[in-house]
Amino acid sequence: MYDKICKTCGASLSEFYRTYMLGCPECYKNFHEEIVSALKKIQGKTYHVGKTPKVSKVDRELFSEYERLIKEREEATISGKFSRINDLTAEMNDLAEELKRRGIL
Repeated sequence: MYDKICKTCGASLSEFYRTYMLGCPECYKNFHEEIVSALKKIQGKTYHVGKTPKVSKVDRELFSEYERLIKEREEATISGKFSRINDLTAEMNDLAEELKRRGIL
């Protein structure tokens, strides 16, 4: 079997198999099938499965409160409690600002 060579940087497929490193961005295009096959063998997947960022207990509680306010506002809308809708909307807006500041919304 011949050794496939990147037309841009001259890196070879055998180098990739030896080091698992590529020479340039074009290598990804030139060796695509081989890279995908190697990833399946090594990792079992061909896509990145990152870690979920940790969310603090306070963040979860704030978000739960936000969701509770949404449901309560929907109920107030259905029952026609318009003054309550305004109060809930104001609370939701304040909480939404805090959640945005924390990077949650």
